[in-house]
Amino acid sequence: MTATDASHAHEYWHRYYEPDEIADCEAHTTTTMLISGRYPIHVRLWEQPAPASTVVIGSSVLSYGLHLLRLQAPFFRAGFNVVQFDFPGLGQSGGPRGGCSVPEFLAAWRQALAFAGERFGTPLYIIGVGEDGITGYYVGANRPDVAAISVRMLVEYGQPGMIQGQGPFWLVRAKALGTRLGALLRPSTELDAMNVIHWDWVFSGPDDGPRIELLANDPLSLRRIQLKMVSSILQRHLPPVPFAQCRTPVQAILSTANRVCPYELASANFTRLAGPKDLVVQHGLGQWQLDRAFNEEYCAHVIRWFDENGARHVVRDRVADMLDGANA
Repeated sequence: MTATDASHAHEYWHRYYEPDEIADCEAHTTTTMLISGRYPIHVRLWEQPAPASTVVIGSSVLSYGLHLLRLQAPFFRAGFNVVQFDFPGLGQSGGPRGGCSVPEFLAAWRQALAFAGERFGTPLYIIGVGEDGITGYYVGANRPDVAAISVRMLVEYGQPGMIQGQGPFWLVRAKALGTRLGALLRPSTELDAMNVIHWDWVFSGPDDGPRIELLANDPLSLRRIQLKMVSSILQRHLPPVPFAQCRTPVQAILSTANRVCPYELASANFTRLAGPKDLVVQHGLGQWQLDRAFNEEYCAHVIRWFDENGARHVVRDRVADMLDGANA
């Protein structure tokens, strides 16, 4: 991200929100930076004044932190610390714009979880609603410091049917091979992101058309995407912890009308989960909506799941430990 981009971002993000949301962000958040591999990673913090559980949120691919405030603020209002980071090459993080790979996304997750644990203590809670959910599961499953995970897309990279917007499986595999060869020869070749990704499939709310246009004109949005990144997302990447071996509590919030991540595929993967799990089915909705009501209802499902897996107890136990220390 250039200094000019940063200046534009400071002026632009207000357009997504109502005045009280802007004031809430400016009053309660700070920013910092992590280093993941070769890249600086932008982090936004919502920090409670007293001991609290901590939610870690990635950026997905099309969105970035300042575009995802409606996914962050409900957790802060519910009493959580929030650690939100942008993937390398996206949003306000460093790296080639739209040119980083899945392994680099995973590395950023590891750094963000390590930072969150060091800053706020454990356990940690992971929420992801797109690529951040897939990669969040890859990194978070069976980690002793992660108490629970919530995802919108419960899939494996390269799994048949995962990217249905790119055509039938044989065509996806052909595209994967083609982009892989292209990435080997000219990895920095850029494509128009709106021709590669169905933005209206991702943001499918009834009033999201103008919001998509706003995002498309955002200086920090994914307007260009490199072959390296497209190739990496299309390739097969097996999760370190298969669903059938996962012991971490996982919530899947799935929609029957999701054109990005098919309900049939994600629900079949949910059935394979071996540990504690929670399925929320949203009938007739797409992958995501940008309106405030959808985000608040979505977060309410996640907060309930995290509370069921110890989030409230963390606050009680930490206060008790502090009192025991003071009385020792």
